[in-house]
Amino acid sequence: MNTKEVANIIIRLRQEGWTEEKINDFIIFVETHVPTADEAEKAKNSNR
Repeated sequence: MNTKEVANIIIRLRQEGWTEEKINDFIIFVETHVPTADEAEKAKNSNR
């Protein structure tokens, strides 16, 4: 993620009432997690 994307995510999550710790955990997850095919499929189908 670039600086603009991270800043926008932080701004929006703070508006939603997220704590600093929760935001940091979320960003670390997004930047480091490698989803499995099963996770991706479940995420794709969860909105249906």
